[in-house]
Amino acid sequence: MMLDEKDGNRSHYSEVTEYYSNVPPTIDGMLNGYSSISDLDIQTSNQFLSSLYCQKKSDPGKTRVLDVGAGIGRISKYLLAKHFDKIDLLEQSSKFIEQAKEEILKDCDKLDKCYNVGIQDFKPEDLNIKYDVIWIQWVLMFILDEDIIKFLNLCKQILNKNGIIIIKDNVASGVKNEYDDEDSSVVRSLPQFCLLFSKANLKCVKSEKVTGMPKSLFKIYMFALKPNKDKNSIDL
Repeated sequence: MMLDEKDGNRSHYSEVTEYYSNVPPTIDGMLNGYSSISDLDIQTSNQFLSSLYCQKKSDPGKTRVLDVGAGIGRISKYLLAKHFDKIDLLEQSSKFIEQAKEEILKDCDKLDKCYNVGIQDFKPEDLNIKYDVIWIQWVLMFILDEDIIKFLNLCKQILNKNGIIIIKDNVASGVKNEYDDEDSSVVRSLPQFCLLFSKANLKCVKSEKVTGMPKSLFKIYMFALKPNKDKNSIDL
């Protein structure tokens, strides 16, 4: 990568950090003013997550989960704590991490490690810690393509044998990405998500479009991904 590209990447993440420094550590802040959708969001996520457990030997475990882009711990409290024994948070904002520990998850005895770092800079302190599920929601829109691929490859290294990566994110309506200069985000198209998964050598074992959300929002998809050890991936 050329020096100006590195500078551009640093500038991008600085802009994202600056934007989120002004976002209040509340559920409304985490959902960009749409706190009314929180219950439906958790409900659809719970249905999708539960559908991945079919009482088969190949099911993921329920010992440890990593909440990526965890914010103030909304998803950890209302979804992940109901399914897993231990929860780790990955969140770049120290303000959000503190709110999660001191308020949202203060009575949650399942909270274990808190990684206060951006996805693009995340390096596990112990590669022996493995995750049954890595939950990534509404955060990849702020991460550059090359860093997403790098992170997803890292995720494969810290997954348990039957572990699974779940991504829930906005998806553009057409074949082109949609950019937002205000918060430096990008809403990727479905083909672009597929390309990123392919470059990270992941196969999609289940995908689902979320229904019932306000029409003013982008389409929302959930993807369940596993390391692609064969060619038996599904078409999205």
